[in-house]
Amino acid sequence: MIIHSFQPTMDIPYYYPCNFPMIHEILQRQGLISSLGLVASSRLYSLPSCSDRGLIKPYFHKLNYGEPMWEVHGEREFGSFEQGKEHIQRRLRDGELFIATGTSYCLPYGEDYRNPEYIHKLVKQGSRLHLVDHWLAVYGMDEKQFYVYDPVPSKYMGTVSFADFQEFWKGNKNISELEVARRKETLRTYGTMEIRAVNTLDSAGYQDMLRTALATQAHEFITGRTVWQGKRSYYFGQAVSLQLLQRLHPDAEVDREQEKAVSAFLFDMRWSRYFFRDLLEEAARWLDSPHDRYVEGFRAIIARWEQAHKLLQIARMKRSADWREQLTGIIQQLAADELCWYEELMTTHQHAERFIQTSLTERNLAPSRREAIERIVLGSCEELNRYHNAPIPLEHGMQSPLYGSRGRLDSLELVTLLAIVEQGVEDEFGVGIALAEMAAATMPESPYRTVESLVNYLEAQLERCSKGDTG
Repeated sequence: MIIHSFQPTMDIPYYYPCNFPMIHEILQRQGLISSLGLVASSRLYSLPSCSDRGLIKPYFHKLNYGEPMWEVHGEREFGSFEQGKEHIQRRLRDGELFIATGTSYCLPYGEDYRNPEYIHKLVKQGSRLHLVDHWLAVYGMDEKQFYVYDPVPSKYMGTVSFADFQEFWKGNKNISELEVARRKETLRTYGTMEIRAVNTLDSAGYQDMLRTALATQAHEFITGRTVWQGKRSYYFGQAVSLQLLQRLHPDAEVDREQEKAVSAFLFDMRWSRYFFRDLLEEAARWLDSPHDRYVEGFRAIIARWEQAHKLLQIARMKRSADWREQLTGIIQQLAADELCWYEELMTTHQHAERFIQTSLTERNLAPSRREAIERIVLGSCEELNRYHNAPIPLEHGMQSPLYGSRGRLDSLELVTLLAIVEQGVEDEFGVGIALAEMAAATMPESPYRTVESLVNYLEAQLERCSKGDTG
């Protein structure tokens, strides 16, 4: 049982995440005109963004945009491999691709296969990598194997045995060594989801969406927004360049580690520009002049950013005393020129619509802070239950005991649980809260006694943060 009409793109640029090719192919099979550049830009992967900790990554949802092109729905975990296999069969009979999420550590055709470095790079001290599940698409199966499409990074399209696929599909969640990874997205076992088009993009609709993406990108870059969440701040557009200049300021303390951080910051700034270049090239194919000229101009800007990083590397190797002053002058001029380029692009698309931002009413439909905290704590307990022999009895819900006279966790297991909760709180609220203080665990009214007491403690701590109380 194979979808013979499935002839996907295999030559995917290396900087695309593994999910975008799947989304692109599914949208095309739903009758839309699509491109990788527009798929990425619809989530603002093309917009420079960073956190106050210097982490360069997309923060699309912090700008309160709705989904302009596609959305994920029906995220779920199957109860068993056999249950999931039956669902795959049904999808294939209907001629539909099936998305599976799991771990590249167990895919025999990839570089990560049983590679200790895969685990080490995620758990080593100071790692800035996020642990995420890997996406692939199933387009066929027979009595022994699945046929999978997995272009990033392996550029693979072929068969995987049921046994190997099952190990992949169990996911990163079932690799005990990864339990201590600090930065995690939601991990699933036998996970899947569906992709749904938000708009029907025929030729005219596709051209309008290109204009909308360009207008939104130019607007956000020029505005250079800063978004505050708790004690954390996030920077977008030209504000990212200003953050780099602050790190290069003569008064900024710079040691070898800081030099390394500045170099990584400057290096990672290229990814968003690569995505935007792809969008511009797509616009040049579909829209009238002057988009071909914009492509050439932006390619030159990318080359200058790459050259700036090379100059930094050379200066660091030579231990040049004035490397910050030299690089600051280069970045200042480059940032000014890039802003002028965006202002010209904005003039071209000044009458175009931009992506729709969610209203206050829609935002009020989001779960309350209390509900979000409960979800984080219960989800963290469920994650920990997969890795130790005396599981937290979550059938008691909020009254489930954690630590102390009624609890089943030892000190090490409690610290592990609190680390998972800390990361969940930071991901959800943008606030760092230090929970792993064992003195609190021995108090008569320890916040770690039950799920409910931990939720109450977290709610109080977040309330203090929101009021600026750091005492």
